Amino acid sequence: MFFRFLFVRIDTYVLIKSLFLMRLVNMNKTYARVFAYIVGLIIQSVGLSLIIRSDFGTGPWDGFYVGISNHSGLTVGSWLFVVGILLVFFNSYLIKSKPNFISLITIFIMGLCMDCCLYLLDFEPDQAEMQVLTFWAGLLLTSIGMSLYVQGKFAITPADQLMYALSHRFRLSLMWSKTLTDMGALMLAFLLHGPIGFGTIIYTFLCGPFIQFFIPKFERFFTQKT
Repeated sequence: MFFRFLFVRIDTYVLIKSLFLMRLVNMNKTYARVFAYIVGLIIQSVGLSLIIRSDFGTGPWDGFYVGISNHSGLTVGSWLFVVGILLVFFNSYLIKSKPNFISLITIFIMGLCMDCCLYLLDFEPDQAEMQVLTFWAGLLLTSIGMSLYVQGKFAITPADQLMYALSHRFRLSLMWSKTLTDMGALMLAFLLHGPIGFGTIIYTFLCGPFIQFFIPKFERFFTQKT
C-alpha cells in the first residue's frame, strides 16, 4: 500500500514537472518569436532607410511611399501606415473575409522605425562609390530583417498580403501576383517621381534570393534555441 502511494506521488510529481517544463519551453518560444519579430522589423527599417538615402533606387513599394511623401506633408512612415490601412480593406474585399487588422501592428512598427531611421540617417552620399556601398548595405540589412521578422510567425504586411489576395481571387500563381503588385507600385512610384533607378532592378531580382538564403539559417538558430 505504501509503495503504491509512493508511485502515485512520483507519477504526479513527474506529470506536474513535465507540464511546467512544457509551459516554460512554450514561453521561451514565444519570447524568441517576439524578439525575432520586433528586431527583424527594426533591422529591415534601417536597411530600407539606407536604400532610400543611397539615391541609387529603391524597391517599388518604398519608391511609391517616398514619391507620395514628397508631394504631401506626411512622412514616409506615415504613408506606409495609411496605404497599409487601405490595403487591409482592399485585401478583405478581394478574398471576401474580415479585415486582418493584426497586420496594422506590423506596419505601425515599421512606419515608426523608418521615420526614426530616416531622421537619424540624414545624409546624402555625394560620390557614386558611397551610393553603391550604402545601397548594398541597405539591401543586406533589409534581407536580414525580413528573414528575421517572419520567424515571429505574426501578420505580414498588407502589401505582402495583397499578393496572396490576388492569387486567391484570380487563381494566379504567387509569382504572377507578386509581379503584378510590384509593377503597380512601380508605376505609381514612377508617376510620383519616386527614387526609381538602377538599384530598383537589383532590389527586385536579388532581395528574394537573399531572403531565401538567410531564412533557413535563422530557422535553424531559433529551433536550437527553443
